[in-house]
Amino acid sequence: MENARYKILYVEDSELDQAAFKRFVENNAIPYDYVIAGSISEARSVLACDRFDIVISDHSLKDGTAFDTLDSVKDTPVIVITGAGDEETAIKLWKAGAYDYLIKDLDQNYLKAVPITVENAVRLKMTEEKLQLLSGAIMSTNDSVYITDMQSKIIFVNKAFCKTYRYKKEEIVGKDSNVLWIGKNQTKNTRSVFQTRTVGSTWEVGFYHKRKDDSIFPVSLSRSTIKDSNGHDVAIVAVARDISEQILIEDEFKTANLKLEKRNQLKDEVAIMVTETLQKLLADENIDKAKRIVCDYLDISKIDAGKMELQREQFGFSSVVSQVVEALSPLAAEKNIELKSFMPDSEPVANADSHRIAQVLTNLLSRAIKFSSANSHISVHVKDAGKELAVEIEDAGPPVERNEINKIANRTEWIKEQFHAGREDLALGLPIAKKLVEMHGGRLWAETSNGKENKLCFTVPKLDVRQDVSMGAASANAN
Repeated sequence: MENARYKILYVEDSELDQAAFKRFVENNAIPYDYVIAGSISEARSVLACDRFDIVISDHSLKDGTAFDTLDSVKDTPVIVITGAGDEETAIKLWKAGAYDYLIKDLDQNYLKAVPITVENAVRLKMTEEKLQLLSGAIMSTNDSVYITDMQSKIIFVNKAFCKTYRYKKEEIVGKDSNVLWIGKNQTKNTRSVFQTRTVGSTWEVGFYHKRKDDSIFPVSLSRSTIKDSNGHDVAIVAVARDISEQILIEDEFKTANLKLEKRNQLKDEVAIMVTETLQKLLADENIDKAKRIVCDYLDISKIDAGKMELQREQFGFSSVVSQVVEALSPLAAEKNIELKSFMPDSEPVANADSHRIAQVLTNLLSRAIKFSSANSHISVHVKDAGKELAVEIEDAGPPVERNEINKIANRTEWIKEQFHAGREDLALGLPIAKKLVEMHGGRLWAETSNGKENKLCFTVPKLDVRQDVSMGAASANAN
């Protein structure tokens, strides 16, 4: 900050003192751009239309005091000049917000202290702003931050800490940080230190911490020592991140992987690809995408094991189509793709598992959005095809040949191709869609429209209204 040029507002009603200040600045070539105000009212007028680095104000003025100056200044350090023997007033001013004060003497020697006092006030202001910025960053971060002294006593916690550990600030500050750690009564699943996988084959160390209600949860923890200006250790700052979701996903994946290994439905290469993809997503904290892959992986496992049960029901097909289209519209909008649906004149009623049919439609539309070019369009057409509903998804993506759809039946090879092509978010979705359609007694196929647009089609069982009415009447007669 040496040779820094400061903008100064000097509030002084004595013309002699004003002249002395001017001479001192000019004779010593002090780099100040100064404005002199002869009263509180004049100072207020100047402050209303200009900004300054420092305000220097005499205490006793004709139309007020330095307290009035302090009231008129916002976010600018104020240095007050008081009369000799007026230290008590100076202290009151300091408590009221003044950054510093100088004692005015008859020989005007106090002016010699102005440069260093101004420099210190500017430095203090900058330090305060940095601390406010740092405090704001710490308080707004999603990670739990707590600071302890060298005796492990907690002296600071941020908002995220209070939310995660369920303590109020006044309940935890002053306590020993050991209260956060689990004691000797631990099980195999709640050991104090554990390992969890990161990218590739590497591992990171995790810890189990304890909340106020004694519930236990896993955290990744980093700690650093804070030193004072002399290099002495004075405190320890710790940053804890709740990794419960990561551990849960890892556990779910391990469970699903065991099931798949027992039934040997997917080859080892696919399992490795899924594992590596999950590890990368977790390391990048892409929890949502990792969850989707885990859910797809579990669905593949259930389908192969014959454990997937359909919950058939009668439902209006239009509402399912509308919900899926609305949910995927933001994704389509990112590529400026127009996404529309077209329904028959009368409400089509399906006899199927509405959740699984929505999953089929979501997977196929997601694929269409992925492969369609920007500024194109995708349409969903639902047609009455006798005992079933036919759904056609038209997009502007590359045409899919019929034999390519048939290859999905051999899911292992097709899934591997998608992972190799960097389409891991679609690798499991299309095979699941085909299998779910087949489980409903329908079929999935591809065709082209005019050799340009791609069209994926599938069928869904339709409710036979006449049969349903006759069955209802027979039941009523029996009663």
